[in-house]
Amino acid sequence: MKHLTLTIVILLISSKSFTQEISLESGLNFSKYIYSNSAGKSNDNIKPDTGFYSRLGLGLFQLASQKIEYGLSFQQFNATGGDGYENYNWNTNYLGGFVKYQKLLYKNIIGAKLSLDFLYLVSVKQKIGGKTFDLTNQKEMNGTWINPSVGLFVNVVNSNSFGLDVGYNFSYAFKPSNQGTESLSYMANQVYFKLYLNPYKKEVAISDYERSKYIVPDSISKNQLALEQDIKNLKFEINLLKQTPVSPPEHTVFFHLDSYIIDKDQYEKLEKIARYLRNHPTSISTLVGYADDTTGQTEYNQTLSNKRAKSVQEFLISLQVDPSQCIIKGAGETSQFNQKIYDSNRRVIIILTPKK
Repeated sequence: MKHLTLTIVILLISSKSFTQEISLESGLNFSKYIYSNSAGKSNDNIKPDTGFYSRLGLGLFQLASQKIEYGLSFQQFNATGGDGYENYNWNTNYLGGFVKYQKLLYKNIIGAKLSLDFLYLVSVKQKIGGKTFDLTNQKEMNGTWINPSVGLFVNVVNSNSFGLDVGYNFSYAFKPSNQGTESLSYMANQVYFKLYLNPYKKEVAISDYERSKYIVPDSISKNQLALEQDIKNLKFEINLLKQTPVSPPEHTVFFHLDSYIIDKDQYEKLEKIARYLRNHPTSISTLVGYADDTTGQTEYNQTLSNKRAKSVQEFLISLQVDPSQCIIKGAGETSQFNQKIYDSNRRVIIILTPKK
C-alpha cells in the first residue's frame, strides 16, 4: 500500500509540471475470472459479472515524439457463481495509476489506444448465502497487479473547449509476483465514454510589468484615460504617415484535411499574435479562411473555410483579445498557394493592420 500511495503522490505532483489536459474516462467492466486451484483445475461455476471502472487523466508528458497521458485508475473485477444449492459472488476493487497512448486514425474521428494500469488491491468481498467474507489478505488476489489494454474509440465531440469519446477496450489483468498455490487473472471487455478539456483555453499569464498596463489606479479618471488613448492613437497615425508604405504582415495557421480544429503545434504562434493585439489595441486582425479545392463540394468548402476562420477568432478571444480586433472572412476553396502540396491550402491567413 505504501508503494501505491507514493505512486499517487508522484502523479499529483507531476501534474503541475507537465501539460494539463484533464479527462475522465468511465464505463463498465464485463469481467471474467481465469482461475485454477492448487491442483491446476478451473472452477466452471465462476461466471462473468459487471463492474465499474474509471480513469482520471491528470496531464500529458512527452516520450520521444509522442504524447502520453497519465493519471489515476480505479477498476472493479466482479464475478458470480453457484453450484445449484447456493449462490455466491466476488466484488473486488483495485486502485492505482495508468499511462495511455492514443492516436486518431480515420478522418480525425476513429482512433486506437494502448493503456497500462498499475493496480493495488483495496478490498475484495465474497458473499455466500447471507454471509460476507473479507478476502483482502488472500495471496492470489492482493498485492500489485498489471493491467494492459487495447481499444478503439470514436470522437463524438471535439470543440475548441472540450471533447467526448465513446469506445471499447479489451484488458487482461495479472499479478506478476507469486500468487501461491492458486492462480487468478482477470479478462475484461470495457465500454466507456470519455470527457476531456482541450488545454488551450487557459488563463493568460501576464507579468507584473504587463499587468500594470491593464490595472488603472482609482486616482485616474475616465476622461484622463480617454485623453491618453487619443494621444496614443494620434502618435500611431503620425508614425504611419512617416513610414514608407509596406505590405501588411501576414501569419498563417494550418489545418488537417476536412478539419477546423486548431492543432496544438499552432498554439504558440497564435499566443504571440494575441499578445501583440492586447498590447496594440489600435490594431485589428483579419482572419481569412481557405479550404483545399481537391476534395469536397464548393459549398461545403466555403462553410469549412468559414469555420476555420471562426476557430482562430475564438482562440484569440479566449486569450483576452478584444473581439472588435478580430474580423473573419471565409474565402472558400483555393489552390493558389500550392497546387502540389495541398496541405498548404488548408489554412487561415491572419493579416494585421491598424484600425481606420
